[in-house]
Amino acid sequence: MNEFLITRRLEDAATAQGVSLAGAQPLAGDGSDRRFFRLPGSPTKVLLWHPYAPGREVNENDSYFRIGRHLRSKGVPVPEIFHYCPEEGWMLVEDLGDISLEAVLKTQRADSQIRFRYRQALDILVQMQIDGLAGFDTAWCFDTSVVDGPFLRERECLYFVLAFLQGYLGLKMAAIELAEDFDRIIQGAVSTHGLYFLHRDFQSRNLMIKDGRLRVIDFQGARLGPLGYDVAALLIDPYVGLSPEWQEEFLDYYLQELQKRVAVEEGAFRRQYRYLALSRNLQILGAFGFLTKVKKKTYFARYIPAAVKELQRRLEERAGEFPRLEEVVLSLPKNF
Repeated sequence: MNEFLITRRLEDAATAQGVSLAGAQPLAGDGSDRRFFRLPGSPTKVLLWHPYAPGREVNENDSYFRIGRHLRSKGVPVPEIFHYCPEEGWMLVEDLGDISLEAVLKTQRADSQIRFRYRQALDILVQMQIDGLAGFDTAWCFDTSVVDGPFLRERECLYFVLAFLQGYLGLKMAAIELAEDFDRIIQGAVSTHGLYFLHRDFQSRNLMIKDGRLRVIDFQGARLGPLGYDVAALLIDPYVGLSPEWQEEFLDYYLQELQKRVAVEEGAFRRQYRYLALSRNLQILGAFGFLTKVKKKTYFARYIPAAVKELQRRLEERAGEFPRLEEVVLSLPKNF
């Protein structure tokens, strides 16, 4: 039995693209409810199927289509979208294969390979943040249009409390207990130096490798935000677990490349980056807790220890600045 609804529109589009719906192979998905299928052909294509995408006037599918088309027009290496049927909730897109940055780095840990791939990723990030801003319309965003203070409070800080501390660990802790520390994080993280194109989930599983080149996926949640957020998402990504030394080297490289495109005061950027990395770390743990406990995608639980360790390290570096959060997080076990 097919796991997607075959319609005349879909059959016609598949035929026009030289692929067959017969023999469609399900692909591993991500944390969302979208479904992906590889359609046989020469070359193969991917069917993205999400008939009940979240959103109202603009839904998640619309965002994928509009933002993907925009980024591709700017030369950002995203997959080509061949056909979109908004009425039925599907689209046919370029097949980027199965090799992610995460997968490559798990088998090839040579310093030269790590350095080459991350520099390649950071080059793409700078291009996307700057060129992607030009002509970007926040009306394309299905969720929210900007990463600002209220967003960071609800989607990162409170998410950490509700989905991780309470939902995953079962701790009897109210968010109000961490309110002052969250206020400090948000105040430091909110952009005062302009907003740029923000992917929001720029990490190793969303960077595919095809024909030796990195390609960017999962951009449908893009919006405006501070420059440091996406680079933090990449460097503290628990799927890879970069050492602090690698993180600092790649942050230096990112700043070097960024300053070729825009004027950035390095000291201010680095200060803000530390708060953005903390906020992103909280979001990661909230997401892993939610996906594990609520969505029953238990394979995400294996990455929780690395994310906790990174958060503990960052709080230890700023000892005393977030006293209650530090007390809670440093008391967590190293392993789960």
